[in-house]
Amino acid sequence: MSVVRGLDKAMKNIFESIRKNWRKIISAALIFLVIFAVLFWAVNLDFGSKTPAKTYSSDSFSGKLGEDFQKKIGATDVYQLAYNEWADYFELPANFAKYDDDPDGDGLPNYLEYVHATDPTKADTDKDGFTDRQEITNGYDPDAPGDAKPKVDIEIKKMQIQVPMVWSETEDENAMLEDLKNGIIHFPKTTAPGQSGNMVVSGHSSNYIWAKGSYNYIFKDLDNLAVGDTVDVKTVQKNGRAIVYHYKINGFKKIVSPDDPVIFENTAEPTLTLSTCWPLGTNFRRLVIKADLVK
Repeated sequence: MSVVRGLDKAMKNIFESIRKNWRKIISAALIFLVIFAVLFWAVNLDFGSKTPAKTYSSDSFSGKLGEDFQKKIGATDVYQLAYNEWADYFELPANFAKYDDDPDGDGLPNYLEYVHATDPTKADTDKDGFTDRQEITNGYDPDAPGDAKPKVDIEIKKMQIQVPMVWSETEDENAMLEDLKNGIIHFPKTTAPGQSGNMVVSGHSSNYIWAKGSYNYIFKDLDNLAVGDTVDVKTVQKNGRAIVYHYKINGFKKIVSPDDPVIFENTAEPTLTLSTCWPLGTNFRRLVIKADLVK
């Protein structure tokens, strides 16, 4: 009984102390919450300049030869060979010169050899042991030996950004965070630009205040994208061939958990999935937007 009385007396003393000092307790709790909120947002948000490292108001992927450059080189007829001229250059026989023919048997039809500026008479243009089709399908540069991959830039005109894409080699979180310092990342094992399947890229919407980098908030306006907005993916190979794939937002927009399978869900047609942490200042959820290749 003495123990029970002791506990009862202690509880009464506690409640009495709270009753007498409730204003101080509430004030202390409010101060704690304010400090916690400030630290939380400081850790997660970038309070630096909100202007992306690069902004573009014009079509930087027009592919046109400007008048100033024409004057400088003294020529106006700088152009890509027409398909028939290209076929003649490689001396393709008439019965192997059609768009869908495959003279070298590498699985890459003539029209794609033409687009990628590879040799239609050689299955392995760069002689690295992999056919041209294998390299293009898996995101490698068909005209650069070894594990070389084309340089990729992604432009979203509505967001006024052009950002390099980094080919992440591992799904290790720390390695990906390092890659994100140099642009947006391409998830390993997802498809390459323009290819059938789901190509998944991700960028920062915000970051720690002390984190260095020009791309800490590159996707902060991703939620503004709507059906019909375009995303241009430009690839540049070693041979200088630049190819721009145009994707159009298809209406898929969801906020999901970081491991939601919908992010990496494979597709039969070429699809682009854009992902970023959401809402701003947090990393618990992901904003996911999908786009289809325009053909």
